Amino acid sequence: MDGEGLRLDQRHGKARVRVGRVWREPNGGRHRFVEWNVTISLLSDCLPAYTHADNSDIVATDTMKNTVYVKAKECKQPLSVEDFAIVLGKHFTSFYQQVTAAMINIVEKPWERIYIDGQPHEHVYVAYSNSTCSLGGPLVIAINVAHSELGDLLIKGWGKGVSVMVALGVGFKLGSEKHTTEVIVKKSGALQVISGVEGLAVLKTTQSGFEGFIRDNYTILPETKERMLATEVTASWRYPFETLTSIPARQFYFMERYMDVKKVLIDTFFGPPKEGVYSPSVQSTLYHMAKAVLSRFPDVSSVKLKMPNIHFLPVNLSSKDNPVIVKFVMHELDLISSVLGTEELHIVCLNPLQKVTISIHENHEDFPRHLRELSE
Repeated sequence: MDGEGLRLDQRHGKARVRVGRVWREPNGGRHRFVEWNVTISLLSDCLPAYTHADNSDIVATDTMKNTVYVKAKECKQPLSVEDFAIVLGKHFTSFYQQVTAAMINIVEKPWERIYIDGQPHEHVYVAYSNSTCSLGGPLVIAINVAHSELGDLLIKGWGKGVSVMVALGVGFKLGSEKHTTEVIVKKSGALQVISGVEGLAVLKTTQSGFEGFIRDNYTILPETKERMLATEVTASWRYPFETLTSIPARQFYFMERYMDVKKVLIDTFFGPPKEGVYSPSVQSTLYHMAKAVLSRFPDVSSVKLKMPNIHFLPVNLSSKDNPVIVKFVMHELDLISSVLGTEELHIVCLNPLQKVTISIHENHEDFPRHLRELSE
C-alpha cells in the first residue's frame, strides 16, 4: 500500500536470456551440451522505486542476465532445466534481502547428439535456423573446430535470423519438441515445480473418427469413422514438492521423469504398435493421455494438455469439363488431403481427485489467458 492508499502489485524481471553450457568429461570423454532460454521474474519490496523514483532496492535486469551466465558456469555437473531453475530461485531469494519470491521459466532447445553408423560424431556441430536459403530449404551452418580456445560457456547470438554455433568436440542436431519448466521459489523455502513439453508433433493416418456430435442448421461437418488425427501437444505437469528440502536428491530425476512422461503421452496417443488405438475425439484422447500420466506416476500431482486439432480433410476436385478430377472414397489407401489454416484448441486439466476442467477455443492465441484461468 502506498502513501495515497493505492494497492500496488508488481514484479520485474529479465526475459530471453540465452545461454549454452558444455560439460566435458575428463581424458577426452564425451561432451554434454544444453541451450536454455531463461526468463526471470522477481517479487520484491521495492515500492519506493515506483512511488518516489528511488531505485536503491531494484535488482537490475543486467544483473539478472549476468547471474544466469555465472550460475550456469558454476554448475560443474550436467543438470536439468528444473534443477537449474531451482538454483537461480534459491540465489535470488537468499542473496537479496528485499526479494521475497523468484519465478524462473526455462525452455530448453532440443539439441540431440548425432550418431554416424551407431557412433557419436566427434567434430561437427550443426545449427539450424528458421531462415531459408536461395534453394528454398532450411539454412544450415556447420562449423568444424577440432581445437577451440572458447570456454565452456557459450552465449548465443543472433544475426539476421541466422543461428551460429561452434563445434566443441561432439556433434548434435536440433530436435523438435522443447523441454520447459516453471519454478517458483519463496524466501521461506516454499517451492512449486512445473515441468512440460511443447511442440510435440504427432500424427496418425487412421484409427480416428468423430461422430454423434450436435447437428443443427449451422452444421455442415460430416460424421466419420475414418480420418487422420494430427496435433502439436503442449503438456505441463506439476510435482507435489512444496519445499526446497523435499526435492529428490537423485541426479537427473527431473530429466528422467520428463522422458518418462513424454513416453506415456506418446504411447497413449498411438496405442500398441500393431493394432493402435481408436480415437473417437481429440477430447477423449487427451483425457486418456492425462489420466495415464497420473496413473503411472504418483509424483505427478496434476496434468494440463493443450492439443490443437490440425485438420486433414478429404479433397474433391471437379470442373465443368471434368466432373471427377479427384474424388475421395472412404478407406482409400491413397488419401489426398489439404491442411486447413484453422486449428481447434482442446485443453484439459486433471488431478488425481478426478476434478476435470476442459476448455475448447478456436483461436489458440487466447490460450495463455485461458490457461491462467484454469490454474486459478
